[in-house]
Amino acid sequence: MSQPALQNQEKILPPLREDLRFIEGASGPDGSPTWVIVDPVRGKYFQIGWAAYQMLSRWRGLSAEALLLQIHAETTCRATQEDLDALLRFLHGNHLMRDPPQGGYRAYAAHADAARPSWLAWLVHHYLFFQIPLIQPDRFLRVTLPYVEWIFSRSVACIIALIGLTGLYLVSRQWDTFTASILHFFTLRGLGLYVLCLAVVKVFHELGHVYTAARYGCRIPAMGIAMVVMVPMLYSDTSDAWRLASRRQRAAIGAAGMIVEISLAALAIFIWNFLDDGVVRSLVFIMATTSLLVGIGINLSPLLRFDGYYVLSDLLGIPNLHDRAFAFGQWQLRRLLFGLDVPMPEPVSAARRRLLVWFAWAVWAYRFMLFLGIAFMVYEYFFKLLGIILFAVEIVWFILLPIGRELNVWWGLRGVIGEHNRTWASVGVLVFLIAVLFVPWSDRLSFPAVLESTPHATIYAPVPGRVVELVVSEGQRVGVGDKLVVLESPTLEKDMALTRKKVEVERLKGRRQFVNQQELAKHQVTLEMLKAHLSHLEGLQQQQQNLSLISPITGVVTDRAEALHVGRWVNKELPLAYVTDPAGEVLHALAPETDVGYLRAGQSARFIPEAPDRPSIKAKVVEIRDIDESSFTVPYLASQYGGDVAVREDAARKLRPEASVYRVTLQLLESPPQWNQAVRGTVLVEGPCISFAQRLWEQSARIFIRESGA
Repeated sequence: MSQPALQNQEKILPPLREDLRFIEGASGPDGSPTWVIVDPVRGKYFQIGWAAYQMLSRWRGLSAEALLLQIHAETTCRATQEDLDALLRFLHGNHLMRDPPQGGYRAYAAHADAARPSWLAWLVHHYLFFQIPLIQPDRFLRVTLPYVEWIFSRSVACIIALIGLTGLYLVSRQWDTFTASILHFFTLRGLGLYVLCLAVVKVFHELGHVYTAARYGCRIPAMGIAMVVMVPMLYSDTSDAWRLASRRQRAAIGAAGMIVEISLAALAIFIWNFLDDGVVRSLVFIMATTSLLVGIGINLSPLLRFDGYYVLSDLLGIPNLHDRAFAFGQWQLRRLLFGLDVPMPEPVSAARRRLLVWFAWAVWAYRFMLFLGIAFMVYEYFFKLLGIILFAVEIVWFILLPIGRELNVWWGLRGVIGEHNRTWASVGVLVFLIAVLFVPWSDRLSFPAVLESTPHATIYAPVPGRVVELVVSEGQRVGVGDKLVVLESPTLEKDMALTRKKVEVERLKGRRQFVNQQELAKHQVTLEMLKAHLSHLEGLQQQQQNLSLISPITGVVTDRAEALHVGRWVNKELPLAYVTDPAGEVLHALAPETDVGYLRAGQSARFIPEAPDRPSIKAKVVEIRDIDESSFTVPYLASQYGGDVAVREDAARKLRPEASVYRVTLQLLESPPQWNQAVRGTVLVEGPCISFAQRLWEQSARIFIRESGA
């Protein structure tokens, strides 16, 4: 940057703004003193070191050369012209001089206009988060602080800690009841209660921050509403904490919100143990889990700029922790990949350097997963086309662009990078990864499958009942019509007895139809009621006959229900036994939508059973269904029964697959094993060679076409 103060050493240094204030700050990580520049107009704070303070404290009315000579004569500081140039750039870039070196106030205006983001950039950064300042609470806090001062006492902290530990102990004795409570809130109403409770917890969280800051003499210029993923939450501006020289006090302000949330959780968990089931206990449970989730699960993490980040920054004494760590992370990454021997971003100890490097890499990995999750979330919860656009924005803006900027830096250093041998080793690793991604290595398609006998029959009870006779045993051969199990149903017998009484009543009415004119008029109604009762009785008698369960096919009884014995009560959903014909077996597999296009009739395959003691069997594809399994008809493969295909139960209690799957029928090419039961396993089909990149591209294109309605 060209500046007159740097071109002419005899020229007086440009004046600083008169409203700036300098206050002593906390000691640096190496024990050196620091100072803070307070900009009261913009409410900003800038930390400077000892050398910068020595220059600024002698700034007025001196030229650059005279300033450096005076510092060298009066102190042990050996500031150089380069240090002064860097300080001038810092002052100018942060608008701390009264007039810029060039252009007067218009230069500041032009700088502000240039720094103002475009509407698109603003929208990308703020559509999931923005702040609306509402009040200036400083006066209110100072008036009410004496009334809440007792909360900060050590005795209150000990009491809350004791209450929390007691609550956790009591909860541990009924842990199943406590954890099962959360299942009742996976509804729209439960979600609304959690959002409302989150807003309430956030109010107490911010009050913890502002009252702690006010207690240490800091000014709170604003409080308002922050919209986080369209959820309103309270926020407060505690940036005045930079005025404090004590890092411990600044860390206390940053941690106050989390301490309040954990205290609320402790009280709520304790109270939950003494409440009966009901609305109040549910609300207390929500308060406890929400406070723990926000206080520990979110705010405690230093990987994003939440409370944990600022607490860690204050405890380590490293302002702008993320930016400085990122500089070390990039520096170490370039050393590892290319062997670049360049100076560290700033002089620190070896232990501090390792901490910053690993912290930066952890933040990058966390942010990658976080922004990827946000991308999927906005894709899921916005309407299709907008969801795709926002998904692309999240991926491009927050993941691909930062990677692109780092690659651009590497390109600028290509001349230096090419001189190191480690560069070629990194290139070799990159080529290998590209080969893994783009070379079609695998020609095997893997699908969940089940081998079952055909024909086969599943024996269910027609109505809930009790076993009174057990005719067959496991492995017994039966023929068509052979009796298997006999049930009795007291409910059915009660209904039959009641229906017989109704039949007798209607018959009695029929014999008395001609006693008077009024009963004669009801003759037709009585006949219809008698027919209805007789029909109902006939249906009940048929159900009673069906309680004697018989085999519909010739075969072998397999997989009889466990603990099936005389006297046991069974329902209609319990399979009592299976009857299979071992003379024929069929192999069914379920192929996902992404792989079904690679299947053709006649392809070779191999079935590998789940049990390791059973041999694999050769097979071939004979049929691929054109229509997906919208109604799940292969229960052995359903996730509810231990299978690998995720399913859900609809309102009609039918199983529906979460993603489209297509049934594939295969023919065994070896003698059937005659295991006499359904056997789950995996089918490996020899398909075309496909690379991971091709699969990813085809799947992405398929999803885009489907979701956009193209």
